[in-house]
Amino acid sequence: MGWGFTPPPRTSLTSGGAMEVIGSYVIDILMTLASTTILALIGFVWKISHRVSSLEKTIEAFKGIHDRDINEVRKDIDMICSNVDKNRDWTTNRMMSIARDFPKG
Repeated sequence: MGWGFTPPPRTSLTSGGAMEVIGSYVIDILMTLASTTILALIGFVWKISHRVSSLEKTIEAFKGIHDRDINEVRKDIDMICSNVDKNRDWTTNRMMSIARDFPKG
């Protein structure tokens, strides 16, 4: 036949041979289905594991970007706080002069 399948030998249908032939075909079909199912399961597990590993790499990359952003924000906040501390007297005096010049009434 060319498919790697050899049919069982023909027997007489009246002597119970039909059941043997049908049983043989059923066993062949069940074995084919079982092997196909096993291969599909192996492929599914491989695909899922590959997808999980690629998602883990993506998460690690995003975590690194997030950590760098947090560090930059902290540096910016520290710089702003140090500038405010340096210019505190000037800022206070300027605000007081604006408050004095503000019309009351």
